[in-house]
Amino acid sequence: MSRHAFIDESTRGRNYLICAATISPADLDAARRALTTMRAPGQRRIHFATESDQRRRSLLKEMSTLETTSVVYVANHRDQVAARAAIVATAVVKLRQAGVSRLVLEARQGQDEQDRAVIYRALGPDPEPPLSYTHHRSASEPLLWVPDAVAWAWGRGGSWRTRVEDLDLVSAVEMVNVS
Repeated sequence: MSRHAFIDESTRGRNYLICAATISPADLDAARRALTTMRAPGQRRIHFATESDQRRRSLLKEMSTLETTSVVYVANHRDQVAARAAIVATAVVKLRQAGVSRLVLEARQGQDEQDRAVIYRALGPDPEPPLSYTHHRSASEPLLWVPDAVAWAWGRGGSWRTRVEDLDLVSAVEMVNVS
């Protein structure tokens, strides 16, 4: 069964994290509607770094009702660019193997072109099965809010990590080596 994946990142000290949240295409519209209703009045997007702890707890609980599955990829880095490249290369291969047919990464000026080059090197010019990928700003794609929240909480550690694990928001954590 085909799935779509949404990727966002977080950093904690020397740990660079990327969360890939996957969802079935049949569940996309309902999840987007649910996420949009979670925004506070006047908010264009949900960004976990700017939310209060009380709101974070509430958002995670609401997000746990969505039909998403998330994997957190972690690299201990000295070079953030190299860490991102290593994680993206690892993630796209594993996501494609897991049946992901479409990948959406959060757009960041100066990073999108690098991501495309990394994905092309990892998958080749004609990947089989095919994987389409694009970048979107989080204000225009609510499903990017899920990996933002999960990566933030898992990276924060302590009770936040326990919370996302208890809510089954994280199905796996994979350490990635940076060469």
